[in-house]
Amino acid sequence: MNIGLAIGTGLFVLGVLLGVVQLWFDFWDPLIFIKLEMTIGALILIVFAVWFVNKETKEDKINSSGEHLDG
Repeated sequence: MNIGLAIGTGLFVLGVLLGVVQLWFDFWDPLIFIKLEMTIGALILIVFAVWFVNKETKEDKINSSGEHLDG
């Protein structure tokens, strides 16, 4: 499993769990909860961007070396 995928999935699950806990138990002040959710969302976007750039860089190296080209 790709490390970026694992981290992104973990952050998503954490966000869902925080939402469920807030829904049922009103554990945090609403402003703190919004800040937590926005922070988790930002971290997911950062992980996705790093994963995407890394993937594209690897594919570019393969394509420029000629290993993956047909013919």
